[in-house]
Amino acid sequence: MAIPSQGSIPSPIGRLLAWAFVLVLVAAVASQLLSGSDDEVRIPTTTLSPATTLSPATTTTTMPPAFWMNKYEWALKNHIDALVIQGDCTELHDRYVQATLANAAVTQRYGTGTADLLEYIFLASDAVGCYD
Repeated sequence: MAIPSQGSIPSPIGRLLAWAFVLVLVAAVASQLLSGSDDEVRIPTTTLSPATTLSPATTTTTMPPAFWMNKYEWALKNHIDALVIQGDCTELHDRYVQATLANAAVTQRYGTGTADLLEYIFLASDAVGCYD
């Protein structure tokens, strides 16, 4: 058996490492393909009527979206609106800071950050006179 040159990996070990790498790649790709999407599935609110009826072709229900701005709980909007009514600039500023700190987590989960929420809080604070 020949002694490998300096810096080379013996052939059986190289093959083993190459196959291990290929198996890890195949497992990762298979995991991505077999795992379902984490996104919520929204059921459309429009329904089509059968062609044999005389009713309108489409009917739409007036249900609010499940989430405010498609990512926040409605309770957050209600809370911010209550702070505006109270004129609590300190608490509005705290909510603004919390939204800024949550930007990375919201971006990771929804694909977009908290800019929409920050704008809403800023405009609400400005309307109350927090920046006068």
